[in-house]
Amino acid sequence: MHKLQSFIFGALLLSTMAACHTDDVGLTDQEIFQSDEADILNYATTKGLSGTLTSTGVYYVSTKPGSSSVSPANGLEVEYNSTFYALSRSSSTTAVTERFVDSTYATKSSYSYIVATNPGITEGLLRMHEGEQATILLPSIYAFGRTGTTNGAVPPNTPVRVDVTLKRVRTEDQQINEYLTANKLTPSEVSTTGLRIVKTVTNSTGATPASGQTLVIRYKGKLLRSASAFDSTGTGTYSGALGNFVPGFSEGLAKLKVGEQAIIVFPSRLGYGSDGRSVIPPYAPLRFDIELVSVQ
Repeated sequence: MHKLQSFIFGALLLSTMAACHTDDVGLTDQEIFQSDEADILNYATTKGLSGTLTSTGVYYVSTKPGSSSVSPANGLEVEYNSTFYALSRSSSTTAVTERFVDSTYATKSSYSYIVATNPGITEGLLRMHEGEQATILLPSIYAFGRTGTTNGAVPPNTPVRVDVTLKRVRTEDQQINEYLTANKLTPSEVSTTGLRIVKTVTNSTGATPASGQTLVIRYKGKLLRSASAFDSTGTGTYSGALGNFVPGFSEGLAKLKVGEQAIIVFPSRLGYGSDGRSVIPPYAPLRFDIELVSVQ
């Protein structure tokens, strides 16, 4: 498929974070981790938090339980609100305090795909239920690490506090169905594999692609929560055999005749699965706008 364009995927925007913490002067990763852990435990004690410290140094405490039994799991999408603070130790005291950083997402939703093996904020989210509020303290390795922010606002090695409200948990089918409804797209076919196809231009006399043929196509690919394309043929075309694409893309093309256009939406098991690829996160359902120009 056409070379993927650059795309920055992130659930959190922390460009304004500021704090004061351990200077990075020849410190080892272990020394930084120990310093972060000490500050996190100091802060938790000072604030009277009674939570859990994981083996990766993430501290979690539920602050307001939710009434739902629905919780995140591997491969699901979470929608949540968050407010960020940086943890800092004043030179005049041994107490660690929080410093307000950013509340952009206090009312605006963030969306993330849960990859259970990823440490950091995911460890906290996996312990929550819909409607629950929690405080998650993260060591610097899961914030800005040794480099801090590029604009210098956040020094290296700064642990952070994230206050989180978990709003919703969605399966891929729920994400796709809600996306189709929100965009007023009615599939002409929903296959047993989970592919949804919406034909936008039909051509009943066009040739049907067959195995072994070279297909000349145009396409544009998007993540469901992105307005911009992560990959596109632009004004040109791309040529390839029917089986040389990800399963969902190939299945969609096989349902078109030459001259037809369609919107196809399919789950990650027909795309890039649990690994993702380049700009495509793991477990991400995809939308492609496709046109079958010709077959050879």
